[in-house]
Amino acid sequence: MPLHFIDTGILFEANKDTGLGNQCSDYLNRVGYKYRGIAPLSVIGEFFMVTFRDVEKSEERHLLFSFMDNLIKRRKIRFSALRHDSIRLVDGIKETDSRVEDTDAIHLANCIQDNGDTFVTFDKKLLENVRLENEFKVKIIHPGDL
Repeated sequence: MPLHFIDTGILFEANKDTGLGNQCSDYLNRVGYKYRGIAPLSVIGEFFMVTFRDVEKSEERHLLFSFMDNLIKRRKIRFSALRHDSIRLVDGIKETDSRVEDTDAIHLANCIQDNGDTFVTFDKKLLENVRLENEFKVKIIHPGDL
């Protein structure tokens, strides 16, 4: 099964009843069956940071934490951390396209480091970024295109 690295936005949007939210949810429901899923520790950290920072109601925070727990257990999503010797990948990503935000460069570097087939995101700076895909030999795909 192809190895997919999942961006933070996919996790948040999957909890929303919108067109994009439904695409993210449909994609996550296929992880573990059609794709092997990896959540970089930087994505998990960003997920918790945003949840604690931006979600005011404890009930809503609890729902997000339960969603994450369920996702990990049911979809068998594994974790991966960026190694110290891979920090140069972050610099290379930023040199290839300076528009890429630091956190996204870290997430993508983790995917490249672990030979991921695909980085799944809806970030417009990453999608259809032929320079990044060619330079680092990784596919960057919108969840609705899977």
